[in-house]
Amino acid sequence: MEQSYPSQLRLWEGPATAAEQELFPWTEEGTGPAKGPVYSGPHNPVDFAHRLFAYEALNPRPAAARFEEQVEPYSLQWFLNIEKQRHSRQGRWIPRLLEFAKHSGETLLGLGHGLGTDWLQYARFGAKVMVCSPSRSQLGLIRRNFELRGLEGRFVHAQPNCLPLESSSIDVVCISSLVQGVDNTRTMVEEVYRVLKPGGKVLAVTRARYDVDFWFRTIFFWYGWLGASRREAVDVQSRRHSARGLRRLFNRFIEHRVHKRQLRRSETPHIWRFLPAPVLARLMGRVLVLKAFKPVSVAISSPAVAA
Repeated sequence: MEQSYPSQLRLWEGPATAAEQELFPWTEEGTGPAKGPVYSGPHNPVDFAHRLFAYEALNPRPAAARFEEQVEPYSLQWFLNIEKQRHSRQGRWIPRLLEFAKHSGETLLGLGHGLGTDWLQYARFGAKVMVCSPSRSQLGLIRRNFELRGLEGRFVHAQPNCLPLESSSIDVVCISSLVQGVDNTRTMVEEVYRVLKPGGKVLAVTRARYDVDFWFRTIFFWYGWLGASRREAVDVQSRRHSARGLRRLFNRFIEHRVHKRQLRRSETPHIWRFLPAPVLARLMGRVLVLKAFKPVSVAISSPAVAA
């Protein structure tokens, strides 16, 4: 199972293919699963790489995107630029909130979409990282990212709601893009619960339901009467989670903590920009991060049940 991803990186040409859509199943704005083809016209491998860059780097500013056009896609510098955009500019909260430096010596399982930029940081700080994905194309790019840095990792081709792992074998699970691309989210969460050791930790990242666009539509509702749009449709919003919904989804876990982050001041209406940026992010951020633990009592009750 672990060696079922491509042994060599493949650059795609021509119209959008199934391989591209399984690697990058998002709308152009990165707001949710695409209902149709990701691309509506001809493109080339460089265009595809730019879209991947924008998604993984949390949609960098146009100036940054123009700078990246001079970097060879899938090279070490390309991956390093993504990391710089993601962790030092667009999402400075990520290294601390996802606890990159706190899991040295532990076994960490990465689930979700992306190029492994976050999961690679755990390996850099001494964690034993395993990545599981239903997309062979994604695993190929993640493995390339690891190999270019000289870091080791295990790459398993499997569905996240049917993990080929032993029960109670993982110390930490980091889930990105919790909802998108998973047919049965509840089943996936149950699988995460099963493979975690008693006392193990889950870090789940997902899009926030009550983000800046929600509050804009709610408070400035008359903009809709004037024909103005706010980039996102209501049906996309319904696929997201509230903090209460996340706690309910992970109800078998304990000590839940939910944090809201990811909002640039330029994305907020002028009337709210007098507030400090950290306050705006905690009120109207686009991303929720849940931290929770599998109860230690499971290890105590299991021998009793066996007896």
